[in-house]
Amino acid sequence: MKTMIPNALTLARFLLAPIVAWLMWKGFSIPHFAEYGPNAMNNSPETIAAAEALGTKYQLWAAILFVVAALTDLFDGMAARAWNAHSKFGRILDPIADKALVGLPLLTYVGMHRYFQGEFNYLILIPVLIIVGRDIFITILRLFAPDGEGAPVSNLAKYKTALELVAVAMPIFMQLPWIPASSALYWSWVIILCVAALLSAITGLGYLTASPTSKPKD
Repeated sequence: MKTMIPNALTLARFLLAPIVAWLMWKGFSIPHFAEYGPNAMNNSPETIAAAEALGTKYQLWAAILFVVAALTDLFDGMAARAWNAHSKFGRILDPIADKALVGLPLLTYVGMHRYFQGEFNYLILIPVLIIVGRDIFITILRLFAPDGEGAPVSNLAKYKTALELVAVAMPIFMQLPWIPASSALYWSWVIILCVAALLSAITGLGYLTASPTSKPKD
């Protein structure tokens, strides 16, 4: 019974990840198609304004649910430690949920840029592929590792996780109309994303080179 709350929080995070990604896509695509789609010439200013308002609602819900999902990552760990409520289900699903919450929104952003701009932004694509590729590879290794939960999380891995969450949150919040658009904000996000990718690569190499009994959790 004690494992139910931590596992429920982990499951909620896993389920919220694709919802956040879908809301991001809808929040951007609805106003875009209203203004630039094949039938845009037939849309009145009122129709475009309504589409922009609807898109804002989707983006706002994406931001809210992302924050909620990120908080579940904090609270499920606290609950599991407080009640000593560790389970095999949680050990398997927790890293998958973490990676989904980071990877799906980032891939959605890359996909939106490719779909709506007609080309990839390689400055964003490369660090995203590093983060997502590393996470998939390491998660698969951990699922089949014989050492169970592994050693405590390293400080570098904690910094990586924090930066990844910021790197996901920023483009979601930057789409909200009351967040002033600026090149400084955009380049700050790019730098954070690239640093997160660098830390992701470093911690991934650290996992691969660690001894079987001392592999860090991540």
